[in-house]
Amino acid sequence: MKQGDEKARDCWNRVGVWAHAVTRCERLQEVVHCRNCEIFVAAGKQIFERALPPDYRQENLVSLASTGTISPQDSVSIIVFRLGDEHFCLPANVFETVKESRPVHRLPHVKNPFVKGVVNIAGKVCLCHSLRTVLAVNSRDHDPAGKSRHSYKRLIVVNLDAGRYVFPVDEVKGMARYRPEQLKSPPATIGDEVRRLIQGTFQHQGERVAVLNVARLHHLLHAGNL
Repeated sequence: MKQGDEKARDCWNRVGVWAHAVTRCERLQEVVHCRNCEIFVAAGKQIFERALPPDYRQENLVSLASTGTISPQDSVSIIVFRLGDEHFCLPANVFETVKESRPVHRLPHVKNPFVKGVVNIAGKVCLCHSLRTVLAVNSRDHDPAGKSRHSYKRLIVVNLDAGRYVFPVDEVKGMARYRPEQLKSPPATIGDEVRRLIQGTFQHQGERVAVLNVARLHHLLHAGNL
């Protein structure tokens, strides 16, 4: 980032994942998270290279002393994705990358219903899981309101409690935010096993979005791989 580039300066707080603005940086559709963007990386390098101000230690002590728990009014940054005609989300900070859909190679003699097979991600062979199966989403071909004409299947790579997972999704809708007090209970029609994986639901752009519980999802998938 050039020092005189005012448009790029502090963009992660103005239009990035930490912003409260409605308008989002168009680059997020490609990089998913600001930490994957070269502008953010370049700014970080400048911070490490600069000299510490004289009052840095005192300011840091005051900051640490005033740190408290997150209040219920604080919003949560998430990424929304679609499976069939249902929408789910995970915290933005668990996303490692989003890749175009590619062939998943089945593993012979694997009885775990959640495992689809293996897939190549950046030259590494990774286990690929089916969130459709985990969340009991109807696997039939579905094109809600012709969405397939304007969307592309993706592979999302996430880190859940130190576990790295790859999931195929029908569409990545992008960044959003919600406040914990917005959450409503999951529908009573879903099964208990799926219900315990959902923290709650909220309305976003006319769709009901289910917030997935990171710890419980990781526990379920990790236990199934043993």
